[in-house]
Amino acid sequence: MKKALFTSLPAAVLLLTVLSGATTASAQDFIQGVQPAMYNSYGTVSFYESDEPTPPVDPENPDPNKPLKPMDPDGTNPNPGTGGTLSIDFASSFDFGVHKIENTNQIYLAQAQKYFDTSLITPDFVQVTDSRGTLGGWVLKVKENSQFRAVKNVEYNELSGAALSLTSPKVVSNNHDKAPTAHEVINLVPGSEALVMNANPGEGAGTWITRWGNSSDLNYETTTINGKTTTTPYTKAVTLSVPGATPKDPVSYKTTLLWILSDLPTNN
Repeated sequence: MKKALFTSLPAAVLLLTVLSGATTASAQDFIQGVQPAMYNSYGTVSFYESDEPTPPVDPENPDPNKPLKPMDPDGTNPNPGTGGTLSIDFASSFDFGVHKIENTNQIYLAQAQKYFDTSLITPDFVQVTDSRGTLGGWVLKVKENSQFRAVKNVEYNELSGAALSLTSPKVVSNNHDKAPTAHEVINLVPGSEALVMNANPGEGAGTWITRWGNSSDLNYETTTINGKTTTTPYTKAVTLSVPGATPKDPVSYKTTLLWILSDLPTNN
């Protein structure tokens, strides 16, 4: 009787692996009955409330990776942002140009926003950042501290009846959180606060901008004063109305705007 060469499947596998000089992982596991070992580890990331100032960004194409350096209308640096976990990062200053004295009602446009180190010109804007991480909501208001007043002592030292307006507000951001709501400011009353933007609870996290108008709406006006010709971009959305009946001296008139950002009160 011939003897069988292989008496069982495991013995055959063993013989083949020995003869081949190599053992595969699957074959070894099959032979020894070893189960794959499994072990859990984890990944983590944490965040904290940042009170570092947030730089201004393009109010039409906001990108925090491309900060900008806005310029005040007189070519100087603007005031720095407030910093803190709920901050006003920037607000445009408004220059309504140089005009001849008129005895009819006039509406003057504000210069558009210019920047250092770039030829970019955009609408004027205000930028707010909420990095508290609470989604508690907030309110932004503006107050004209006083009526436009002459910068030096003259007979007519105040533009009585002059009224500033911020229209066509557009809310923009680079994030996908729920947006705050922007509000028009019509005929701002000196000494009174007017609502500019508000975020209800659950809204307004991150950086948000309200700009007034679009770049496509800007007016470019050429003027010649004392033999010097300049072309200046103006926005239709930021205006100053001055009654013709208001007497004026041939000087500059100026006011200051106070931007007020506050969180929503809690009901404890």
